[in-house]
Amino acid sequence: MNRAMAISSLIRGSRGLGPRQRGFTLIELLVVISILGILLSVASRRNTVVLERSRDAALMIDLGHLRNAVHQAALEAGGVLPTTLEELYPRFLSRKPGTWQGARGSGIIGYDPVTGRIDLRGPDGSTPAATLDSKGRPYGEY
Repeated sequence: MNRAMAISSLIRGSRGLGPRQRGFTLIELLVVISILGILLSVASRRNTVVLERSRDAALMIDLGHLRNAVHQAALEAGGVLPTTLEELYPRFLSRKPGTWQGARGSGIIGYDPVTGRIDLRGPDGSTPAATLDSKGRPYGEY
């Protein structure tokens, strides 16, 4: 009998806790779950900001590629700018330009064939995009 009690105390632990004293209380579990929820909400907000900034950075890179393609086409044509952006596809661009999509806005890509200026315009296409990007800068200033 003494041997059975020794084995039983080894199984339960060295402190000899009873079956009702093993494990966590409901309050302890709720506290841990609420702390995890707070940490996840902070992390997801930070992740959202990073994703928005990466979308805006990708838009700026695409805009840079488009501007480079216009200059390449002008160099090959003896200094004559293309009349439309569609002329750049497929020789200088892998896809046809037309619309842009940022993290917080979208619209039409504007092109002036006289100056070669490319800018981001609003959905109506008539004015520069006034929507602010993830850093507070208007898309029309890109």
